[in-house]
Amino acid sequence: MSDPSPHGAQIKLETRLSPQEILAGVNQLARPADEALEELLQTRVPFIDQVSRYIIFSGGKRLRPVLFLLAARAAGRQAPPRQAAIFEYLHAATLLHDDVVDEAGLRRGRPAARVEYGNDAVILVGDFLFSLSYSLAAEVDDLRFVRALTDCTTYMAEGQVLELIHTGELELAEADYLEVIRAKTAVLLAAACQMGAIWAQVAPEVVDAFYGYGMELGLAFQMVDDALDYVGTQHEFGKPVGHDLAEGKITLPFIHAREHLAPEDRRRLLDLAGRAGRDPQAVEAAKELVRSAGGVEATYRRAEAHALAAQRALEGAGPTADRGAWELMWSLPWYVLNRRH
Repeated sequence: MSDPSPHGAQIKLETRLSPQEILAGVNQLARPADEALEELLQTRVPFIDQVSRYIIFSGGKRLRPVLFLLAARAAGRQAPPRQAAIFEYLHAATLLHDDVVDEAGLRRGRPAARVEYGNDAVILVGDFLFSLSYSLAAEVDDLRFVRALTDCTTYMAEGQVLELIHTGELELAEADYLEVIRAKTAVLLAAACQMGAIWAQVAPEVVDAFYGYGMELGLAFQMVDDALDYVGTQHEFGKPVGHDLAEGKITLPFIHAREHLAPEDRRRLLDLAGRAGRDPQAVEAAKELVRSAGGVEATYRRAEAHALAAQRALEGAGPTADRGAWELMWSLPWYVLNRRH
């Protein structure tokens, strides 16, 4: 099965399951993850619970805990939703911290937690969620499990710093953009798959294959996010579109346009991007230039290449113990490419 993307780029990637089957499989795993997230948020400080719930239960796809549970199942063992919560707590912590750094006003279609509770509160609650993740990981009697999480969070912190360093860098190289999204986004999906395989006690080469699958899926996921920022709507996306450019974040659609526009249009794009942080009309004009230069379609093509690489990595793991779980993993890249938010 193949379809055009939500915004016109032709997607040739195949899926073994229908969209309805993919959603049903994801939801089946997301439900116990949600129950664990709810149960574990019992602290001595009710305010921590309040802020944590505000960000965690405001929506979200639960993709990271689902990937952990799914990878373990595909590898032949049921993993506890308690440990799946590690990945959503970490994700929520990064969202809280990112919104402070970005001075975000909206998150998932409603006021960002920093708007409701203040920067100091959300930074501290983010630290709490980060610590809680490590506490849950320490319950697993396998040093590789904690080491994988440590490697992941170190890499994520590097990615956040890299993004900060490159903010406003209009001539950002594609290689630097890729390093930012690999470290800031993709590595957490990779770790979820890797740690699911570690939980299942499979061979090291299978663990590595699952890690590669998650990394490629994460790159595709972030590239679709970056494309949607140029063509999606705030209603679909849950946050202002065009916000990346307004914040000085240079992503693949912009990079493609910058390298393929005629010299005069290229200069205009750079001028508009330089004014985007203070001029909403400059943002809209820059978005139109990026779209006209094929930046969105090119980004979808690159995302599709990474989605295909994810499927190849999964095939490289060889036959798995649970065929149904394997088929859902194999089909998730198609779902990621065709999402609207």
